[in-house]
Amino acid sequence: MLAYTYIKQGTFALMEKPKPTLLDDRDAIVRVTLSSICTSDLHIKHGSVPRAVPGITVGHEMVGVVEEVGSAVTTVRPGDRVTVNVETFCGECFFCQHGWVNNCTDPNGGWALGCRIDGGQAEYVRVPYADQGLNKIPAGVTDQQALFVGDILATGYWAAGIPRLATKIRCWSSERGLPACAPSSVCC
Repeated sequence: MLAYTYIKQGTFALMEKPKPTLLDDRDAIVRVTLSSICTSDLHIKHGSVPRAVPGITVGHEMVGVVEEVGSAVTTVRPGDRVTVNVETFCGECFFCQHGWVNNCTDPNGGWALGCRIDGGQAEYVRVPYADQGLNKIPAGVTDQQALFVGDILATGYWAAGIPRLATKIRCWSSERGLPACAPSSVCC
């Protein structure tokens, strides 16, 4: 399969890689139908993410169709259209139990997709903890509409909940005559 891959600082390449396989009974394999680039991918390219592993397929904003699930997955099944959460999380550690899933202590938890494990700028992606990280796309919602759920909309919603930050974003944009187009600007 083709995968957009982080080679080294400053270099990404479209490479042929093997299709991912299930590594755990809580995994799912998703055929990616649409993905987007995130500023975080650019941070990786420019060397600002020391945890990023050279050779990794980048991308953590994607939607697709479930192709295969591990034996412990109960919320999705092959054929389901899904969004993929930017964060993968075990749901069991202290941080997950308190809602701070970005700090999940599992090696496949937190911002792992497209940083420490192969992400979704590829034809297929393995999603650890599929029950927590995949959400079914309702009928009538397009892939383009659903793509925003995984990271972009959530980031904007989170930023809008921080009054001081929301005010700064609105002021910075309006002072420069810029439209509010970043996720946090749109939600503020």
